[in-house]
Amino acid sequence: MNLYHYTKFSNFGSIWIQQRIKFSEWTNCNDVFEREKIYNLTLQSKQYNGKECPPVKFKQFVSEVFKEAERYRQVSFSLDYKDLKGYASPMMWGHYARDFQRSGVCIELDSSKIKLEPERAKVFNGRVVYKKELTATHIGGVDAELEDAAQMFVERNRKQLFFHKHKHWQPENEYRFISKDCKFLDISDAITSVYVLGEDNVTLQLVKRIIMDTERISFLNVGGLKSLKLNPMNLYDYEDMIELMNNINNNNQWDTE
Repeated sequence: MNLYHYTKFSNFGSIWIQQRIKFSEWTNCNDVFEREKIYNLTLQSKQYNGKECPPVKFKQFVSEVFKEAERYRQVSFSLDYKDLKGYASPMMWGHYARDFQRSGVCIELDSSKIKLEPERAKVFNGRVVYKKELTATHIGGVDAELEDAAQMFVERNRKQLFFHKHKHWQPENEYRFISKDCKFLDISDAITSVYVLGEDNVTLQLVKRIIMDTERISFLNVGGLKSLKLNPMNLYDYEDMIELMNNINNNNQWDTE
């Protein structure tokens, strides 16, 4: 399965040199519904097999659930769409691969070759499910008096907490890695291609110098000379892209005579 990681050019250099992608804080996500989701937990009167939990102990359990959920970090990718390759989403280029009007980069990865760092870290990964409504998670199903109750609760409810998003985010077509133990994904053997928008000649040249392997670089021509074609975007190798851009620049020269 191919995964696509969109990133700003300022981050790409670090990713390429280290051959790793860093997990980011889950609470830093840009979805306001998701950021607040953990705080919308609802309570149930009977917590575990009809057993009442002492108020003081239950209050401590709720506090620990919040803390446990915020220990998790994530790395996000896009998948191929039904009618569009994962590297060719105009929305994703605009949201995640743009840095002060400088074009960013999309890294294509073979998911089967991604390694965990550390190797034995516990990781949950899968497709994000998009919902019309995000219902609150009910606190229940575990004995709140157990020492590891909060950890058990978050793990049992991880799909709803970490892999459910509102349907308005569906165009991201997201695939996630979630962990509180893993710090990096090792992508040294997983990178299959790197994509750059052909509109930005500076980024194109910089990526070529960083990678030094033009066989793994593909450039997306989002427009051409006469029409705007986003589905699918046209792919060029490095030399063809340089020639195309030279032609565009020559045709756009102002006549000063």
